[in-house]
Amino acid sequence: MKNFFTRYGGILLAALYGLLLRILFEFFSKPEHIYNIFGITFLGVVPVIIGIIPLFFASDKQLEATWYPVFRPALAVIVFFICCLSGGLEDLLCILVISLPYLIAAVVGGILARMFIVKNRKKKGRLYTILLLPLLLGPLEEQFDSPLRSYTVVSRITVDAKPEAIWINIIRVPEIGKDEYRPGFFNYAGIPRPLYAELDKDTLHATRTGHFEGGLKFVERVIAWEKNRHIAFDITVVPSSIRRTVFDQHMLKGDHFKFLNASYTLKPLPDGKTELILSSSYQLKTKINAYGDFWGGQLLSDFQERLLQVVRKRCEK
Repeated sequence: MKNFFTRYGGILLAALYGLLLRILFEFFSKPEHIYNIFGITFLGVVPVIIGIIPLFFASDKQLEATWYPVFRPALAVIVFFICCLSGGLEDLLCILVISLPYLIAAVVGGILARMFIVKNRKKKGRLYTILLLPLLLGPLEEQFDSPLRSYTVVSRITVDAKPEAIWINIIRVPEIGKDEYRPGFFNYAGIPRPLYAELDKDTLHATRTGHFEGGLKFVERVIAWEKNRHIAFDITVVPSSIRRTVFDQHMLKGDHFKFLNASYTLKPLPDGKTELILSSSYQLKTKINAYGDFWGGQLLSDFQERLLQVVRKRCEK
């Protein structure tokens, strides 16, 4: 046991440290707004310290090895992810989103901290004060307002059908069978697939309801209607339908992420085909909007392209 702790104790302590901060940042995010898991502190500073902790327990000889300050911090982050998944604090999709900044920050932090640790080994008290850094920076970061930004994702597909045939397949969507929808990686990671969409009347200001796996529902009010040419609607999630998954709770509750609107545009082509354009807009309010937009774009693009494939198959039968 002593030998095991000597070899892996630093990694376990680093994972435990990250786990405690994850719980703390979540607990005090509302209503006090002292900490925020969507901030630079949690996504940038915390992983650096998780990566440094194992190096506190390394010998000078180990720190001299090129691989050590790279492999150990990365392993500490992976163990932290496993603990979060096992404890239900994160799900696979959340881990996927934070994995890149966490691994990069931990490894870079380990490489940069190696020589500093060697030179200051006798001053352990000073070294250990770095553990308090997230607790100090978190509340400081929350004193600054998060910027509000809007983003749009556009997907296009060419359908071998007239606009009239496509129109009836987009204003209402009959239930999508499993044989029609080809799930992708994001679906297996937790993004629900679309099931069907209802429309109460064929006119402006109508209400369209989109149904997804797990009972998730979106209410869509029609704000633009040009028959066989263009339809647009604003989007509101039904709060009672939000799934209990960590990803849904983080993204669909609160003011960090919000769907704004979506639209279909049909453009006739000279060869009798039609270009179908699906556009969706969303809003982010975090300290890491640029990074959030990257993942928002990836997730929405994947969803839109798969949905357009379903529409094309139905229209071209």
